[in-house]
Amino acid sequence: MSLPSVGLTPVTQAALLLAVCLLALAAIALQFAKVRALYGGESTAERVNCPSCGARTPVDSTCEYCEEPLEDGAEG
Repeated sequence: MSLPSVGLTPVTQAALLLAVCLLALAAIALQFAKVRALYGGESTAERVNCPSCGARTPVDSTCEYCEEPLEDGAEG
């Protein structure tokens, strides 16, 4: 079972194949850029889990979510 010929020369077929591959590569690169923008940023503030509620919160004296004091031994 073969596809019907549409009269494209081998050079034209190669050019179309190259164009499709470049478009696919550009789409993949765009997806990686979106993921990196959403999840790849370096956090400047250290965060830990609150021992009371488990929320991620900056290291300071109280939790931003439940407002309970953070213990000294809180781990991230």
